[in-house]
Amino acid sequence: MSSIQRYHVGPRLCEIVVHNNTVYLAGQIAEDLNGDIQQQTREVLGCIDRLLEQVGSDKSKILTTTIFLADMQDYDGMNEAWSEWVPHGHTPARATVEARLADPRYKVEMTVVAAL
Repeated sequence: MSSIQRYHVGPRLCEIVVHNNTVYLAGQIAEDLNGDIQQQTREVLGCIDRLLEQVGSDKSKILTTTIFLADMQDYDGMNEAWSEWVPHGHTPARATVEARLADPRYKVEMTVVAAL
């Protein structure tokens, strides 16, 4: 039976779960909630980079990403920051949806599944 490793475990969730050489990240949000969509997106992508690095993975190994936008009018701005970040030739499967996020100041939240 494979083991499950959990990192940054809290009372409601953990930031990273690794199982069967697959990495699952909890939803990532920006810490600076005063920024525009590009700033918040860049901050979220930086969080994803750091979390994946902690377990020996990186953005070139992302299998799928789900992007939650508070307002679909921010789609182009989010995509601009995403396109600067995502490695050419290693784009993951992706879905982008509009959703009411937990805090009205959140403009974007992302979940990721990556290979180890």
